[in-house]
Amino acid sequence: MSDLERRRRRMARAYKFIRVELTMAVGAALIGGLLFVAAPNSSSGLREPWLLEQLFPWAGLGGMIVGLLLMVRLSRANPEAGDRTWRYRDF
Repeated sequence: MSDLERRRRRMARAYKFIRVELTMAVGAALIGGLLFVAAPNSSSGLREPWLLEQLFPWAGLGGMIVGLLLMVRLSRANPEAGDRTWRYRDF
């Protein structure tokens, strides 16, 4: 088995694991969104919510969006496997 065949086999196995991780990330985002929508209303009129209580869900949402974007970036396939285009750039 040549070095190129071993590398292709390793990349195919890694690509499958990345797809599983992407599926888990999308599932976590959907469950988090569902829990956010299904949360009970905490504005019972007793007190005003603190700034941290207002910003925390939005910070979590932003983190989930960034994580999903990174997972999608990782899951994209290399269009030209084995070709090193960065070596032939004109600087």
